[in-house]
Amino acid sequence: MDESVKNSIKSRQDAFEISYELTDAMKKEVDALFEKIYEFGKTCKDAMDFETKFASSPLNQEYINMFTKVAQKCKAKEIAHTENHVKSTGEQVLDDVGSDARYLARELSMPARRKARMEMDSKMRNTPLGKIEQANNTFWLFKKIKGKVSRKKTDVDNISNESNEN
Repeated sequence: MDESVKNSIKSRQDAFEISYELTDAMKKEVDALFEKIYEFGKTCKDAMDFETKFASSPLNQEYINMFTKVAQKCKAKEIAHTENHVKSTGEQVLDDVGSDARYLARELSMPARRKARMEMDSKMRNTPLGKIEQANNTFWLFKKIKGKVSRKKTDVDNISNESNEN
């Protein structure tokens, strides 16, 4: 198997181990998934070929589903450690694969980043500060709607007055 393909797969596998405290059962499931991914990787000539084929492969959905399952069942590790490790692992992969893979990696990680952002927003909404922000957003939304309604009423009144004058 091409070394760049191995590095690409390894960085995905490392993401589980550095982000979560995997239980033995979950580790077995993750390892079983990555056995399939490594087998799939053997069919690819380089990292670009792997990333392209993997993105449209059913294994990609299995990988995303596994991340969701692990996130629900396992405790997350400290973020500072995770960010440093992800950064160093990411830099290694980017050096090996090049700028095209950088684009693909960013695109492939979007669902996980989007999910993390949604979880953080959800947690924020349940704090007192989040409640204040929601109330403030609602206030401005109603004010914006009222402004549009007032303008439309004024426009209708102006049209009515013009037609009455004629």
